[in-house]
Amino acid sequence: MATEASKHERPPSLAQRRVGQRLKTWRERARKTQEDAAAALLVHHTKIYRIESGRTLAKPGDIRELSRIYAIPDVQTEELIHLSRSALKPGIVDSYRDVVSGDLGLLADLEAACSRMRAWDGDLVHGLLQTPAYALAILGTLRDQSDEVRRKRLNFRLERQRVLMSSEPACDIRIVLGESALRYVVGSEDVMRDQIDHLVDLSNQIDIRIRPFSAGPHPWIAGGVFTMLEFPDAADPAVVYTESHLDSRYMETARELAEYRKIFGELYVTSVPVKEFVR
Repeated sequence: MATEASKHERPPSLAQRRVGQRLKTWRERARKTQEDAAAALLVHHTKIYRIESGRTLAKPGDIRELSRIYAIPDVQTEELIHLSRSALKPGIVDSYRDVVSGDLGLLADLEAACSRMRAWDGDLVHGLLQTPAYALAILGTLRDQSDEVRRKRLNFRLERQRVLMSSEPACDIRIVLGESALRYVVGSEDVMRDQIDHLVDLSNQIDIRIRPFSAGPHPWIAGGVFTMLEFPDAADPAVVYTESHLDSRYMETARELAEYRKIFGELYVTSVPVKEFVR
């Protein structure tokens, strides 16, 4: 389950991530090191790393100085500054900052912008496919959480669903669930019956498949949940988000992306459409 820990800082946004990636691309074109950039800004090189990784937002003054040493044309410099300012605009996570971690807040932002999603959850129904009753039953298993916190987390999950499912153009979504997700009784038999009906209905919009027990072990059997997102803008590289009950992380190197594409492909071809599984 995603870590929705209470953190009050503003989570990084997709715009913030884009600024960092584009500044990194320009730095590499200019054959400059992070140390060169840090020296120009009179800061430690870790600030450049944090900007390029999307952890820190580059301010307009930083962008102008970096543009000078990277020889970024004026038009692209102004685009970067505009993008930096747009990162400060409210997003869907802003109303839930006190109950949503930075990683999960960024995930919601990435989901809203993605053009292609591939996801796997072996034990539970994926969060973007859950009914309110199912989601509330899952949130009820979290320890030391007030009813108010659970309610806000539920609303955040439902808002993520609404934004993704209403995106234009529609996102190309494929989600594979393990058979356990349909066998575990979450909440009650009635909750599960409604949840399965919901999956069948959703499968008219998106590709939902079930990997049956009969398919046997698979390479990701102990790997946890993952979501791979791709974007319409070629300047935004794909990213994989993985999560467990202990932590979550993002991966975006070419080797990591290739490995997760291979894993998802193997899970997908050994699964069946949800309608076929439940009939």
